[in-house]
Parts: sequence; C-alpha cells; structure tokens
Amino acid sequence: MWDNESERIGKRMCSPTAYKLHGISDGIGFISLLMFLCSCAYLVFRYLADTFSVSLLIFPAIPIATGFLGSILYRYSWKLVERKEWSYNYEKREASWLENGQKHKYCWEAEHVPPVQPRSGAH
Repeated sequence: MWDNESERIGKRMCSPTAYKLHGISDGIGFISLLMFLCSCAYLVFRYLADTFSVSLLIFPAIPIATGFLGSILYRYSWKLVERKEWSYNYEKREASWLENGQKHKYCWEAEHVPPVQPRSGAH
C-alpha cells in the first residue's frame, strides 16, 4: 500500500516499467488470494460430499506458487527504482531519485492541493 500519492507517482516518474510491474504484482496477488479461497472452499465441498482425497491437497499449492511469483515481481519492481537511488521522505512526503546525474524530486501536495482559505463567520 502506498503511503501517499507522492510515493506512488514518484515511483511512476522514476521508472514506468517498475510502476507497471508493481501493478501487475498487485493484480497477481489479488487473483492468487481469490484462487486460494476458492481452492479451500472446493476442498471443504469435497470433504462434505465425502469424496475427499489426499491428492486434492495440491490445489492450494497453485495459488501459493502464483502469489510467490507476484511477490518476486513486487521485489524486482523496487530493485529497478533502487538502481536510480530512489528514496521517499515520509516526513516531507517527497520522492526523489537520480536520472542522468541529476536529482529529481516529486511532491504531490505542492502541485495539486490548493491553499487553505480561512473561514469567515461562524456556522
């Protein structure tokens, strides 16, 4: 989960490929979770129908392996941005990285949040 839009958009600006891999890994993780729940429900169904076999225990292994693949993609996406010395400052909510020898910074609030106007009068 992203801490802030600055972190998410900063990663996308630093490496679009890493950002896409991150999204794909999240999708794989979600699908793996659904597959795991369905395979467990299927095992319960087979048990209640009195047709359970020990060989059916392979079914939950498939989503676990798929989730492991998603985890590998997730880690690789962060390795890609680490190559550009990507970092995120949680206090300032600012992403920064090096590209072609120049330091880049991104802070979402500075660009998109309008200044707060004081209210006049009591409600």
